[in-house]
Amino acid sequence: MRYPDAVHQIVNIIGPTFFAVIVGYLFGRFAKVNMAPLIDISMYVAVPAMAFYSMITSKIVFADATKLWAASLIVMAGNLVLAVILFTVLRQKHSSLYLPIVFTNYINIPLPIIFLAFGSTGAALAILMYIPQGIILNSLGVYVASGEKDVKQGLLVMLKTPLMYAAIFGLVLNLAHVPIPTVVVGSVDLLGKAGVPLMLLILGVSIGRFKFKQIPLTVTASILRVGGGFVLGLLSVWLLSLAGVNRAVVLFEATMPSAVFVSVLAAKYKNEDEAVSSVVLATTLMAIPIIPVLLYYLT
Repeated sequence: MRYPDAVHQIVNIIGPTFFAVIVGYLFGRFAKVNMAPLIDISMYVAVPAMAFYSMITSKIVFADATKLWAASLIVMAGNLVLAVILFTVLRQKHSSLYLPIVFTNYINIPLPIIFLAFGSTGAALAILMYIPQGIILNSLGVYVASGEKDVKQGLLVMLKTPLMYAAIFGLVLNLAHVPIPTVVVGSVDLLGKAGVPLMLLILGVSIGRFKFKQIPLTVTASILRVGGGFVLGLLSVWLLSLAGVNRAVVLFEATMPSAVFVSVLAAKYKNEDEAVSSVVLATTLMAIPIIPVLLYYLT
């Protein structure tokens, strides 16, 4: 693809994405409204519908799905090792600060962009890659955030997460080649289309509520999350012999910012919540210049 064409395509993909985030940021700064109902609609209706639609309408091979799950585990495990090394070298003890280094924002930022860049097939691959993290984040992640005492709460959170059910159910129907009535496909598609703008608006509001704290530690942890994630993504696609859209999705997802949900967990249990939110904010801001470069490299 020629350079001007590539730049034009990238602008067309990320332009609407960043516009929606900015609108959400301004809305959160000036409206001062309760975002809880909007978050519930997104997480309990729109995003699960989008996940289910992507799963049932995409060509998915089980062998490819297992490779994506393996890639997700490699990136998480690798970043955990890097975090342990970092805190050992610094001679610091942390609990929740492992979370923004290990757990990536697989949904809010990358899913809309991947959907625009690679279509529903790319979105399905991204959701597949999220499944292992979703299970671990909502179990062991909650356990760590709670000070290693609330694994039951984590399991309850996981069991109440519709996205997991929608993704797994859609995957099973796809692999079993179960015919889905057109009216069902059209209905979930309609609901799912609300997921992209809702996720981006919520992300913009969330960014406006975060603040920078412990700058040196924040910068170090953020570089580890994004830079380490990219290196681990390269390692995983090499080890698993991934190519094409599968390779692009793994590398894109591995380089994304920290999961916004980890800041919610840290705040809930008052466990290094300011430091965690600071890393989430820093990595999210880092994504602004990184995403266009990634898209150019991958497309």
